Amino acid sequence: MKTEREMRTCRWAKIPMFAMLLGACVAEPVIVDTPPGSPVTDVTLVPPATPEKGWQLSIAPFALERGQELQQCYFFEVPYDEPVYVNHVAIAQTTGTHHMNIFRVRSIGGLDGVHGDHIVDGECWKPTNWSDWPLVVNSQNQGNVELQLPPGVAHRFEPREKIMLQTHYVNATTQKTYGVGKVLVNFDRLAKSEVVAELGTAFATNQNLRVCPGQTGVTFETTCRFAREEPVTIFGVNGHFHSRGKRFTIAVFDPLQGAGTPFYDNTSWDEPLFARNLGLAVPPRGGVSYTCEFAAQANDCGDPEDSCCFTFGGKVEQQEHCNAFIYYYPRRPDTDVNCF
Repeated sequence: MKTEREMRTCRWAKIPMFAMLLGACVAEPVIVDTPPGSPVTDVTLVPPATPEKGWQLSIAPFALERGQELQQCYFFEVPYDEPVYVNHVAIAQTTGTHHMNIFRVRSIGGLDGVHGDHIVDGECWKPTNWSDWPLVVNSQNQGNVELQLPPGVAHRFEPREKIMLQTHYVNATTQKTYGVGKVLVNFDRLAKSEVVAELGTAFATNQNLRVCPGQTGVTFETTCRFAREEPVTIFGVNGHFHSRGKRFTIAVFDPLQGAGTPFYDNTSWDEPLFARNLGLAVPPRGGVSYTCEFAAQANDCGDPEDSCCFTFGGKVEQQEHCNAFIYYYPRRPDTDVNCF
């Protein structure tokens, strides 16, 4: 696994005053990610000591057969009868993970469950089922990953709010699972009195993809707007594509000036850069512009019924993605968005 890389920006002149007060450009956070090395065949994560400190989501170990891709959706209830705030998330996953996303459940289509329910494949593959479910957190890395939010910034969870953890594991050509799949997530609480701003998120996915065997330098660009009538500050971002992905860039989008210079540039598809502590100002009605570049080997085959081309879809071996995950503050009731 690649060591976590940090991207930090101290453009004070471009950062709103509220961002400066919140420490949008601060000292390096305490991030203890698993260093590169051998496959991670097991993970541990000590849960918060008391409910006042936080809670843990635990996905029991599961096996994958050779050649199998497994996507599962687990439903949980936030275990409190009052609003709670979280400003630190710890994640642990064994090797073979392709992604882990947690969403807040909203409109119900073909996918639903109560606390403890578990959906294997089927409706768990269909993104229309969570098209308006706000993102909580995501991770695409094996081992242990820590996400520390800026001082005073926190996720707010409602009493008994329903959330869904989606885990995608692969034991095939492009990725391999050694031993078993396993996921643990800790949510560490912050006292309400210490909260200055709520964290907002945007989950963006460009589904207009088509890359055919032998093609190189194929790019797709689109935008996602999440700022409304007031500016927001981007804290962190990461991108996601499959093994045909060669470069993923993200830039701030200004509705008057268009896309700026990319502040995020990632070339790793299996252990993508998660950029944090960015402190980037987004103007009103703005957001991000993001671009994915792809190349497919001449002997690759995605869909044999479509000239072996690769189009949008969750299957790592035969399909492609171009997804952006954005974390910003302050959140407002209308600023959590999904750009599909």
